[in-house]
Amino acid sequence: MEPGPEPNATLTAATPERPLRLVFAGLCGLILLAGLPANALMLLVVGRASGAPAPLRALTGSLMVNATLTAATPERPLRLVFAGLCGLILLAGLPANALMLLVVGRASGAPAPLRALTGSLMVNVTLSDLLFLACVVPVLLLSFLRPDWWLGPVICTTSQAANNATMFCTFYSMVATAFLRHVAVARPELALPSGRGARLLLCGAMWVLGLTASLPNWLFQRVVAEEGTAGARACLLLLSPAQTSRYFTLLGALAFLPCMLGLGCSFSHVAWLMWTQPRGPSGESIQEHQENTGLVLVVLVVFVLMWGPCSVLGYVAAVGGLPATPVAFVASSLCTILAYSNCAVSPILCFYLSRPFQAGLRDLFRRRVAARPPGVVGGARMALERVHPGQDRAPGGLWGLAGV
Repeated sequence: MEPGPEPNATLTAATPERPLRLVFAGLCGLILLAGLPANALMLLVVGRASGAPAPLRALTGSLMVNATLTAATPERPLRLVFAGLCGLILLAGLPANALMLLVVGRASGAPAPLRALTGSLMVNVTLSDLLFLACVVPVLLLSFLRPDWWLGPVICTTSQAANNATMFCTFYSMVATAFLRHVAVARPELALPSGRGARLLLCGAMWVLGLTASLPNWLFQRVVAEEGTAGARACLLLLSPAQTSRYFTLLGALAFLPCMLGLGCSFSHVAWLMWTQPRGPSGESIQEHQENTGLVLVVLVVFVLMWGPCSVLGYVAAVGGLPATPVAFVASSLCTILAYSNCAVSPILCFYLSRPFQAGLRDLFRRRVAARPPGVVGGARMALERVHPGQDRAPGGLWGLAGV
């Protein structure tokens, strides 16, 4: 397989003016300038509640389960059913994300700037989902096995912090992918920096924002004794009702809603450009541009729809509106499982909806199963070119970015 041009070589040739080479670094700086103060402000607000006399069941993920389980569901079979659903998430999510990582990892260094950047973001999303599957879903599964929290204070804090960090890292990575595609179509003359440093800076910014959003969990997530129960313990975020309401308000208003408004404007502009000036970004045909943009939109919409009910129900519980009844327990458990299953659904959607992902998966299995005489790799590449005519070859894989 022929070696492709180095990313820095491509960058130098494509962007003779230094200001253009720094545009993308500036965008990363804007993300940090907007996200870090916003999350720091949220941390200052919730920090004032650290001495609250009575903990509130401010819920994130599996916290909702432990907050209602003791009073609402003495039946062990129901808890085992939900634990089994968590096991299915692990069985589906781990291999799906492992395959996704193998496919997109080979395309993340594509010479085309947009493909290299979005490919690196897809690797970021996949790594985030794998961390979520390894650190968060097993904790939810184990928490269903007993009516109170029995996993200790360290797992209580780290699992819920990992929950928030990986969720926001995944969300921001998908948002950045959508905005990059928008910039590539709206400003085709603008050469995006795609060197190793730019890609590391972009992915690192997503993790910094995710970790910043998880700071309240690191500081205030604790194991406490349940009120009105003998020796029962729960993993809770120790905030007063008023401070928790502000926490959720700031979280939505600063970390989520601006991105959603920006995505709405971005996709609307891209759709208008597709209608009035049908063209794709450099290295993509119009059809491929439509398919890739549609895939990003579908994955984002599914992410919001699956996490939305859990977030809304968590807010209701945080302000004291969720009763400790069997119905509330079942609803909160199902909403939590729905949200957690997104890490397994997203890669499956990509493999189902994207022809490049499907071709990458076939190529991956072909390389694992078939013997590799000198002519096999070249023949496989020619077959892929017949499936996707007119595409530039990426070193080590498909036509550059695997489908986004």
